[in-house]
Amino acid sequence: MKIDFKKMNLLDTASYICGRLIKKGVNVVLVGGACVSVYTDNKYLLNDFDLVCENALQELEPILNEMGFKRKGRLFYNENSDFVLDFVPPPVMIAQKRIKKTAVIKTKFGQLYLLTPTDCIKDRLAGFYFWNDPQSFEQAALVYKSQKKKIDVKDIERWAKQENAYDKCRIFLEKIKFCKGK
Repeated sequence: MKIDFKKMNLLDTASYICGRLIKKGVNVVLVGGACVSVYTDNKYLLNDFDLVCENALQELEPILNEMGFKRKGRLFYNENSDFVLDFVPPPVMIAQKRIKKTAVIKTKFGQLYLLTPTDCIKDRLAGFYFWNDPQSFEQAALVYKSQKKKIDVKDIERWAKQENAYDKCRIFLEKIKFCKGK
């Protein structure tokens, strides 16, 4: 299959790249804002995505080079893609909690492992809780609105308590009350 990255959205690009890495024995998980984009059907757009894997960048480089991506530091660029790949250090974490369970999305381009919708919200809320980032708060709300049937609100509350951030979690809980009927 000939790949034209210019015509591919984030989900297709990520699933293709991750699918190719998985075929080469590399376990990789999509994290960060790209998960927001996937779960909100691109209501939140960005031009990079964060990936976590245990392999050294030197091991990944030949595989990514085959797909046209060239390395600069921990980033990989492809002149034919609108997306930059950022390999963040392992393990997959949200604040102080290591994440072991991931979601899987299969597309015609490959298989993509990513944060679950609930963990995606927690990841975005971490930015709000610890860095007072209002954009992260809005992203968490967007994911909730798009995925509310798949969200474990009690898990988000438990996690917020563990992170000593329940006061700020209440702000989020108030916000999503308005999303429940929509």
